[in-house]
Amino acid sequence: MAGEVEQTVKEPLTPEEKALAEHNFRALSSEFGIAQEWGLFKGNDGKENSSRILACLEKTGASIATNDLTAANNALLQGRAVLNDAQLSAPLWYIANNRFGLLPILFTAVSAIIAFEVVFQWIFKLSIAECVHNSAFLGLAGSVLKSLYWLQYQVNKGLLRPRWLTYFMIAPFVGVLLGGISSLIVNVGFKLAAGTSQGVPDWRTVGLFAAFAGFNWEWALEKFQIGAEAVAARTFKRKGRDRKATV
Repeated sequence: MAGEVEQTVKEPLTPEEKALAEHNFRALSSEFGIAQEWGLFKGNDGKENSSRILACLEKTGASIATNDLTAANNALLQGRAVLNDAQLSAPLWYIANNRFGLLPILFTAVSAIIAFEVVFQWIFKLSIAECVHNSAFLGLAGSVLKSLYWLQYQVNKGLLRPRWLTYFMIAPFVGVLLGGISSLIVNVGFKLAAGTSQGVPDWRTVGLFAAFAGFNWEWALEKFQIGAEAVAARTFKRKGRDRKATV
């Protein structure tokens, strides 16, 4: 009928097409939120760019809901173009954080050097050869590896948050602590398993545990809890037997 708006029924998107569109939508939303955290939308121009990206995101979500893949992709491209312009307008931030991650790398390097100098050179006075066999040093190495791995993972997605810079500053020190504690756990566990106070596990075994403890903090804390519970159970059991023997 004349004057009426003709409505076209869109074909339903395939699961793969919808999943990809939703993935791209979430990726742009996350990068936009992080850019806001870094303060890239200051001033009138920044507020205008922020409003344009929000409009593109709103249009993308509505287009996905109505199965209009073309409109969704066009809106995403427009929004990403505005975001890229906002990032490029702050080149120092772009290079130091989300392009090459120079600032987090600097924090990790400085913290690792300080931890090495203070703990291994000043307090324990160890040589380089002795450090290689030291579990705390291997924990430090594991934590540095984790920092670099995690950094490239976040930078690759453009999702490096400013609040995470603290992690890169404290990671080497946490690695030293976890490496040292892991050595204690492995030695105690070895003696409990052997049923004797004699003997020490091979340093490579302790070193591998220490390095992985520095790399994976959650795993290390879980193993520490298991080890502490095993020692406590063994200690209380032994005290119970001694008490019965004296009765």
